Amino acid sequence: MGEEPRMTIVVVQCRLSSTRLPRKALLPLGGRPLVAWTLESMSAVKADRHVLAVDYDSEKELAPVAREYGWECFAGPADDVLERFCQVAKWSECVEPNDFILRATADNPFLFYEAAVQLLDEAKKNPCDYVTFTGLPHGSGVEVFCARSLIESCGMTDSSYDHEHVGPALYNHPENFLARMIPSPARWKHPEYRTTVDTYDDYRRALRIVRHVSGTRSLRRPYTTEEICSAFLGESVVHPVLCVPTVAKGHGTGHLRRCLEIACKTGADIYIPSTTGLVETDELVQEALNSGMESWQVVNELPEKQSYDLIVTDAFSINKNLVKKLSDAAPVLSIDEGSQFTSYCDYLLDIIPSAKLNRKPNLRNIGFIPLPKNRKDFDGNKPCDLQKVLVSIGGEDPCNLSVPVAVAMALCGKNVTIIVVDPVKVREKIPEKLKKNIRVVPPVSNLKERLHMYDVVVTHYGFTAFEAVAAGCAVVLVETSSLHGVLADQYGFALLRRDEINPDSILSVLGNPNSLYPKEVRENLSKNEGKSLDEFIVKLAAGEKMSCPLCSSQKQNVDLVVARTKDRTFRQCSSCGILYMSWTTKTCNAKYEASYFLEDYKKQYGKTYLEDFPEIKMRCIARMSVLDSIFWSKSRVKAGAKKTSSITPTVLDIGCAMGPFMAAASDSGWQVYGVDVSKEAVEFVQNNLRYPAVCAAFPVFNSVDEFGIGQFDAITMWYVIEHFKNLDSVLKSVSSMLKIGGVFAFSTPSATGVSARFFPDKFFNESPEDHFTIWNPSRVKTILKKYGFKVVKVISTGHHGERFPVAQRKKIQEGSFAHSLLTGVSKCCGLGDTFEAYCIKVSDSFKKDLEGRNE
Repeated sequence: MGEEPRMTIVVVQCRLSSTRLPRKALLPLGGRPLVAWTLESMSAVKADRHVLAVDYDSEKELAPVAREYGWECFAGPADDVLERFCQVAKWSECVEPNDFILRATADNPFLFYEAAVQLLDEAKKNPCDYVTFTGLPHGSGVEVFCARSLIESCGMTDSSYDHEHVGPALYNHPENFLARMIPSPARWKHPEYRTTVDTYDDYRRALRIVRHVSGTRSLRRPYTTEEICSAFLGESVVHPVLCVPTVAKGHGTGHLRRCLEIACKTGADIYIPSTTGLVETDELVQEALNSGMESWQVVNELPEKQSYDLIVTDAFSINKNLVKKLSDAAPVLSIDEGSQFTSYCDYLLDIIPSAKLNRKPNLRNIGFIPLPKNRKDFDGNKPCDLQKVLVSIGGEDPCNLSVPVAVAMALCGKNVTIIVVDPVKVREKIPEKLKKNIRVVPPVSNLKERLHMYDVVVTHYGFTAFEAVAAGCAVVLVETSSLHGVLADQYGFALLRRDEINPDSILSVLGNPNSLYPKEVRENLSKNEGKSLDEFIVKLAAGEKMSCPLCSSQKQNVDLVVARTKDRTFRQCSSCGILYMSWTTKTCNAKYEASYFLEDYKKQYGKTYLEDFPEIKMRCIARMSVLDSIFWSKSRVKAGAKKTSSITPTVLDIGCAMGPFMAAASDSGWQVYGVDVSKEAVEFVQNNLRYPAVCAAFPVFNSVDEFGIGQFDAITMWYVIEHFKNLDSVLKSVSSMLKIGGVFAFSTPSATGVSARFFPDKFFNESPEDHFTIWNPSRVKTILKKYGFKVVKVISTGHHGERFPVAQRKKIQEGSFAHSLLTGVSKCCGLGDTFEAYCIKVSDSFKKDLEGRNE
């Protein structure tokens, strides 16, 4: 094998009978078949022959593609791919020990051809039977074989797996062949990326990659490594979005227009059913296609689970069956949603101010309305000579008000332009004597940039109304529905009710300039202008949806939403009653490094953790007195604990931080152990306090290996339990690691304290991003019972008289009699913002479930 290389062939295997995605090799990708991307990429690798190795049934369709791209085509067995490669080798006379075969598969359109070239050079310099790079994206790598070795391996194995996957016939048999797995250089090392096309979702990702890299261009060259990797920095590739607008008759065109614009700008898919009631659907979709949206972005079927990272609904009022199905498939963001089923929505965004609905959105901001660039010069003075009038009452004008309004305006001496779907039909309804004053035109593309040409815009409550205000026009709304009338009144627009469409009413409305130019709307638009809806949606697509940390299994009914903030949504579990974070706009990456105990702690409490250590230890001494009284009580013996011996009891402090509780427990005569995720905190405990502690993420650590202890007499968590996403596994582990009769104690924020009770918006807004649960003290007994615990004491803590509404209203100072009185009320009524729970383990029912956890 030390001879100079004699022959090198590049072989791409392909067949059309894939079970997961049939005929994927011929699926269109960037203007050519998917297999063509693989052929073009591997054409960059210099070789004596380039062969597309297909099965017999696929040859007829794939051979022309091979020839088009300058490749030879060879047909062999469909399932025995190893045999097919050996046949190609013999057919190509590539059979000697110093001949090489480079193998690629046709379902990998984004191969790193630069890596393939270097791998082949490596195989020639340091010959072996098999060589590949490890660490490349799944779908971007190739393999190189010694031709003679591959042929020999075929006769040495009868494993169906070896014959189907080729390479294993060599690297799974080290007793016969030498295989090298070379760690890839940093440039190509991206194992977290997936570039292969095995499934339909993979194919959709490939389409998004091409859109990200090529845009509207058609590149006839293979992508470089950097171009492929750049796609995975694009949120539209990594976090796919589906828009679901209403296309029902009578709902107007605004919802579809907005979603099409999102699709054009972000690469999101858009769901449009095969049958729609909206007449303008095809025309609006074609406009979007002309503006850069790809035809594949339009989908006609509702998604399966995990196909998208976010679904955006724009329906005005979505039906329950649809939103439930969408919610089962992915997180749901709903824009301007007015239905009764918003509990299925993970995020609510109100852009156009809505009527007083019985729910709160996560965010309300009209700054997301794309306002016109063309505007009148408006200095605050309202023009009196209003002659040019535009009537645009939605694409459909379901109430047929355009003609009556136009006629009434014309009778007032105005020059009127009406925008309607069918100008010819509408023109026939215009009285002959008024036709010179009324112009009827079809829908106008990019209407918002033409609004400034008119003095008055007559429309209904919707985007055009706000766009016209921004353009400096006088605005009159017509009452197309009772809801639209309420909205117009609520936000100060001039309103023309349906029974008031006559010249006298119009003259009256036009005579009130203050309502024609609503000041509040104008100022609100000016203050919030420039928000990018598409950028906001891309950000939300990277968010995280979470189920109850205790009851993560699917439930028949959706959990009730208890709070919405700009970045998060909170629900109450219908099974266990715990409050939990069900949605966050960003994955929590809280780092418990040195700054967490220094700068971050000081910002919140005015001093560092170490400076606060003595005071924290004093609170821990109080906790130890409670824990001691329970541990040495007779109730433990009744619970099944063995009678206490003279052996020093052991306590494991989970989330021990810098050890104040460990110090208090040690002073009380306990043998202490700690575990924490912070390396700096654990090092302080080990080096300064000299207590045994380990840096680990509970429950992923082995207490027997670390401390030589399988079960403890007590386990504590002080302001830690709320940090766990999977609380079920945590409590099971605590139960497993605690002796019968052992004490489990923890503290956590309260869902029924004075802050949560009287100022819920502020409470949830200020809840730390790494707090995934909020406990109700009254639910503790029920929750912990199923983990084998009996709660013996719940203590309300964190009492702050200054947080009562009356204290804030009257500005009651701390230290005053009134403040002391309110603090006393808080203690008597259990209104502390935190609480401590102490319980005894009475059952070992979870031990069997966790026998293998620490193995």
